[in-house]
Amino acid sequence: MAALLAGAPVQAAEGVLIAAMGGYRKPVLELVAAFHKETGLEAQAAFGHIKQIETQARQNPDVAFLIGDRNLLEPTGLFSRFDRIGTGRLVLVASKGKPLAGIDDLKGPAFGRIALPHRVRTVFGAAADACMKHLGLDGALAPKLLEVDSVPQVGGYIASGEVDAGFVNKTEALAIADRAGPSLEMPQSCYAPIELALGTVKGHTLTAAESRFEQFLQGDVARGIMDANGL
Repeated sequence: MAALLAGAPVQAAEGVLIAAMGGYRKPVLELVAAFHKETGLEAQAAFGHIKQIETQARQNPDVAFLIGDRNLLEPTGLFSRFDRIGTGRLVLVASKGKPLAGIDDLKGPAFGRIALPHRVRTVFGAAADACMKHLGLDGALAPKLLEVDSVPQVGGYIASGEVDAGFVNKTEALAIADRAGPSLEMPQSCYAPIELALGTVKGHTLTAAESRFEQFLQGDVARGIMDANGL
C-alpha cells in the first residue's frame, strides 16, 4: 500500500492517493490501514522529502492530499486548505550504552558524533538548531554535528550506533526505542511550534472516497493512532 518516491511518478489509485513526508511513514501507513478497515475504501501513500512530494503533487493530478509539516507545505502554494492532524515534538535520542540525563551531557567525551536532520529542508533540523542556539550549546557542539538528509536517516544512524546521539521527532524516537538508548524530549519553548497538517491540493475536486478520508482523519480512531505515534 506504500510507494517510495524515487523519481518515478506515483501511479493513480482507485480511491485516495496521498504523498507524505518520510518522517511520518509509520503513522501514515497505520492511518491508511485503519481507514481501509473502517470504510472498505482503498488508499495509497507515497513518501519522500518536501521537494519530492511537491513534485508528485504538481505532476500527478490524482494526488489529493499531502501530509507533512505545515510550515514546509504552505510556501509551495499548492493547497486550498489545511487540516491540523498532529503536533511535532523534538526529541534527543542517545545510542545504546550512552548515558543521557540532560542535553548538557552532549558536551562530554561520551558524545563524539551527534546527528541532526537537514536544517533547511526539515523542520526538525531547524528545531534542533534553534534549541542548541537557545540553550547556548551551538558553539560547543558544532564540531560534533553530522547533518544528514532526513529524520529517518538520523534514526537509522542512532539505531546502528554510527552516531552517539541525534535529534529526531517523537514519532521516530518511539519507532527506534528498542534499538536506542535513553531519550530526552526538548522543551517546546526552544523551537517554533510544529504543526502536522493534511494539505488539500488546490483545484482538486474531492471524490466521495477522498472526502471520507478527510473526515476519517478527524475521528477518534485516527486521533488514537496519532497519539500512539507521539503526535
